[in-house]
Amino acid sequence: MMSRVRWRVSLLFVLITLSIFFSLVANSDRFVEVRGNETYNQTGAGGSSENRIISLINRLETGNQEAKLNAAAELGKLGGPAANNLVDKIESNNSSSKKMSSYMLLALLETGDDRAENILSENFERIEASNRAANESAAEEWKQGISEDTLQAIEAKDTAIRKYIANSIAMDSARAENRGEAGAFEKVLNSETQNSSTYVPLAISDFGPEEPGSETEKLLKALKSNKGSTRVAAVMALGEMREEAAVDPIIGILTRDYPPAQASAAIALGKIGDERAVEVLRKEMKDNDNEYVKSGSAIALARIGDEDSVPHLINRLRDPRIKVRSSAALALGKIGNETAVKPLIEILETGKSSEGKKNSSMNANADVRKSAVLALGEIGSTDATESLIGILTDKEEELEVRTAAASALGNIEDPRAVEALKKVFDDNNMDTHIRNTAFLALSKTGDQETARTLVGKLGDQEFGDVAREALIDMGEMAVDPLIENLKTEDHKLKAETALILIEIGDKRAIQPLILAYQ
Repeated sequence: MMSRVRWRVSLLFVLITLSIFFSLVANSDRFVEVRGNETYNQTGAGGSSENRIISLINRLETGNQEAKLNAAAELGKLGGPAANNLVDKIESNNSSSKKMSSYMLLALLETGDDRAENILSENFERIEASNRAANESAAEEWKQGISEDTLQAIEAKDTAIRKYIANSIAMDSARAENRGEAGAFEKVLNSETQNSSTYVPLAISDFGPEEPGSETEKLLKALKSNKGSTRVAAVMALGEMREEAAVDPIIGILTRDYPPAQASAAIALGKIGDERAVEVLRKEMKDNDNEYVKSGSAIALARIGDEDSVPHLINRLRDPRIKVRSSAALALGKIGNETAVKPLIEILETGKSSEGKKNSSMNANADVRKSAVLALGEIGSTDATESLIGILTDKEEELEVRTAAASALGNIEDPRAVEALKKVFDDNNMDTHIRNTAFLALSKTGDQETARTLVGKLGDQEFGDVAREALIDMGEMAVDPLIENLKTEDHKLKAETALILIEIGDKRAIQPLILAYQ
């Protein structure tokens, strides 16, 4: 009996073993089949080298910097076929007036293709023409020679005024139960990008299609509308258009309308830049009861650049409104007359905190102090150097005021300013933002020693991005040190150097770039 049981158990064990074996064999065949399909699909997904090239070129336009550099290097390895695709893409972009990707030009260099030299030359000519056109643009003439920090501070004043206008119109519309139209207007006023096309439809919306006259004529009619929002929209549109025919009627709005319309008139007159508005802007800056109208008038005088307004602006440095003091300081910096240096330094001296105690005067306000600091930097007088160094190194000052001081010192041609900026940059215990600003400010000093220092920081994890931006801003002054850096054995660093030279677009770099990638 026991032997029979053992025999049955043994037989069952054999059957189970055979079942497992055949199951494994069957699954193995299926596994090979599945893996084969996967291998086939993967090969298919890789497709041809043409698909890979297209994918890499797309990455040149959409990836982050690391991905773009890697894509350029990979395209370089693919040689002629990649070069053909890149040339087609570059020529397509050129014919459609699209901005050329620097990474595409770098990738073409990486391929070593003979066509790279001519293509670089053509694109550098475009960059040169574009820079020349920007410098000759009459509409943007007031921006020439202003530091980016001061420009942003001035434009921030415009933004604040537009926000005030938007809020005022919103309250008026809420009372009139007409929020829909006001909501659209608010959005336009608060938009970062300002242009006439967004204001025109709002300004002429009350006119029917049969209304005679050109767009400008309709806008001039809209200045007489009974609706405040319509008048404001027309003023803003005409200001963006720099329409000189609108100066007199807009002056009328500045002197007689309600505050939101007056504020819009101040902005518009500044953008048009006609000297006929100077006298009335001075008067409104002094006598108007609304701080936004006064502030806007000061900024308008800055845009017009009227030297004779300097004494009037200096008087506004004692205005009882913080916004007006700050705007007057920025306006003095934009105009750049040295008679403003002493009054601006006085703001900094009288507003200082002492022994941890906050000064209670209006000159202690961070916005006023920052504006005074930036203004001194724009004027560029060495008489301000010591005061600005004091602000930069004073730990009781607000961070935004100290960083403004670093930026301002970069505009002053004074060895003391350069030395102070270098000392701050070398201080590892200093706030990183201040060190970054000091590093950028050094690039404004305009000498090749500074450019070489910046080039030496390109591979630095902390300051590499700042160095790249600064070198592009330096332009032709940075070209020679960058060309020297093309000899580096570090492929990534060479690629970053080439990119900066491509961004600058100086023709001296063409041959060195070709030689570096042969």
